[in-house]
Amino acid sequence: MNPAANDYSAPNAAQNISLADADQFRDRLAGALALAFGDRYVKTTTGAVVPESDLRQNASPAQPVNLWGTLADAAPAEVNVAELRASIRAAALGDNPVGDIENALKQALPRTDVQSILLRVPAIQSAVRSALAPI
Repeated sequence: MNPAANDYSAPNAAQNISLADADQFRDRLAGALALAFGDRYVKTTTGAVVPESDLRQNASPAQPVNLWGTLADAAPAEVNVAELRASIRAAALGDNPVGDIENALKQALPRTDVQSILLRVPAIQSAVRSALAPI
């Protein structure tokens, strides 16, 4: 696919992310929350869908793109990767990081038991065990 034939970025800059940043986010998301993307793809301004493999052949890893994906889950939902990363970052920096991350994941995975995802994470399990130990 000719990169000049389609505009890979969204008009809203908040919806764009470079492949390099998206790869780093994917790896950190998988490591921190045991979540993985089932697939990733670009939605062009013309409404076309470009698979990630085609994009990697035609675009620079630093080029901002309108990257979407589905999280691998029993009830996957389509998410914009840049917006998901921004919501998880904001949640992690807030006053209630676990609750805010839970809310961000509920928005990304509306038909999934997000609490079960959070309880799979070893650090969260450890924090819950420590909190319950005195009881």
